[in-house]
Amino acid sequence: MKNIIVYKVMAFMMVLTGLLSCEERENYMDGPSTLNIIESASLNSKSAEIDHLAGKIKVSLAGNTDLTSVLFEASVPEGVNLSPSSGSMLDLNEPNEITVSNGDSERVYRISATILPSKIAFLGDGATIAGIVDDDVQAAALWTEETYGDDFVYIPYDGLTDEALEGVNVLVYVHDQVGSSDQPDAVLERLNVLSKFYVQGGKIVAGLLGTGLVEELGRDTSGLRTIIGTGAGGSNPDSWGIGFSGSSLSNIISNGLEFFDANLAYVIDPGYKEDHNALWNLGSFTNAPYATFNSLYNAEPIAIWDHTIEAQTAAGIIVWNPFERFEGYIITIGIGGMEWSMNDDRDNPYLSNVEKIYKNSIDYLSSR
Repeated sequence: MKNIIVYKVMAFMMVLTGLLSCEERENYMDGPSTLNIIESASLNSKSAEIDHLAGKIKVSLAGNTDLTSVLFEASVPEGVNLSPSSGSMLDLNEPNEITVSNGDSERVYRISATILPSKIAFLGDGATIAGIVDDDVQAAALWTEETYGDDFVYIPYDGLTDEALEGVNVLVYVHDQVGSSDQPDAVLERLNVLSKFYVQGGKIVAGLLGTGLVEELGRDTSGLRTIIGTGAGGSNPDSWGIGFSGSSLSNIISNGLEFFDANLAYVIDPGYKEDHNALWNLGSFTNAPYATFNSLYNAEPIAIWDHTIEAQTAAGIIVWNPFERFEGYIITIGIGGMEWSMNDDRDNPYLSNVEKIYKNSIDYLSSR
């Protein structure tokens, strides 16, 4: 009698397992060779998430994306056909269907897009941009406003609230001062607002001495941001450049720069220069410092002074990817030579390189 009960239970479990398996696999085509048949997909060159089990393709796009004309691209094995084909323009105001066929059977994926917030905000100490104290910070704010137009919003320190950050995709925070690398008290008093924004997926571009924000938020626990300059600076006869690592990410951030050598670009010409580096000292890593730092903190160093790029003993631009409880991104740009305003009122012929690095950083984060 006991064996009969056991057999009945086992039979019931087999039937139940079969039913669950059928339910889980109902979106697949017949035959194991057709599973996971779309190898990769992208919309407007943004990699999409493919859920083969549910038959869904999803992607998040920047807030100013025209959903009536979105480029669909995908890779599939030889002999497999897509309809619409890779390279087609889709109207994603409503979800679309992608039919995949291998000649014997076919499967349908539903493809949809989520629009990210569109606002690019600048955080400054003045009630308005005109009231920002530091000349570099004010110049950076004016450039951001001009570049992003209707998508731009200015947020003063004392106006930093959860409500002010609603609809903000990327927050630009450039801080500069003589004599101290500390973050402003008015920012630290509202650190909980920035922390909530960042932890929940907000993106930040932090420049000059503002790179210290990554420590205040608890994202950087390395203790290696020790190459700090807060002096007044002085006249210097050299053109200063920065070097990029050549990784795929560094190529995105350096796209469009005017290079004087492979991966090397000038950012400031001879003349008065401030002493405001805010760099990470990677000298304690004796083997592949950039890769080691990235493996420890999921933060990729991508650029430093041109003459030190091969040694990789310091990092001046770092992309901090989502890590542990932090769902957002931060790009820190701490190379002091990347000034926005010249103290001797000269025109810096390499300012466009500074602007492109910031724009590439903002635009990259906008689509994350």
